Amino acid sequence: MLAVAGCGKILPVGVVEEVDFPALVEAGTPNEYLACAPVYCSRAEVDRAAPVLAVDRATLRAIWEDVIGEMPRVAVVGTFAEGWQIAYVQRSAVFRFPDLVSVEFRDAATGSSTVSVYSRSVYGYSDLGVNKKRVDAWLARLETVVRERAGR
Repeated sequence: MLAVAGCGKILPVGVVEEVDFPALVEAGTPNEYLACAPVYCSRAEVDRAAPVLAVDRATLRAIWEDVIGEMPRVAVVGTFAEGWQIAYVQRSAVFRFPDLVSVEFRDAATGSSTVSVYSRSVYGYSDLGVNKKRVDAWLARLETVVRERAGR
């Protein structure tokens, strides 16, 4: 597989489907990472609680799109639930291995919202913590931008 990736061939992502976060049961492999409200993703082993941010979900989605625009090698590969769930692929820098990242924006308490993020490798069993690092970095950046914009 490394020889194929190294020859300039792009490994396919396959069919990308909507993620049913409340019914999600993870594969149990070390190459996936889930940030979600445990009560919302009640069937999964949530790796990290999703942040609740003091903006409505349309604003959160718009800020998220700005944040994702800063990230390298990311492309939208699917939009679901009337635009409230988006699937992305991010490819590794050297071998261009694809990872899928599904996000879903939801209302939380009045005037606030949250985003669930499920990142997983398409190929391989272990990812050396790449999915965790990605989700943690993307959410940290999201929280920073939300705070910055609220301070204006």
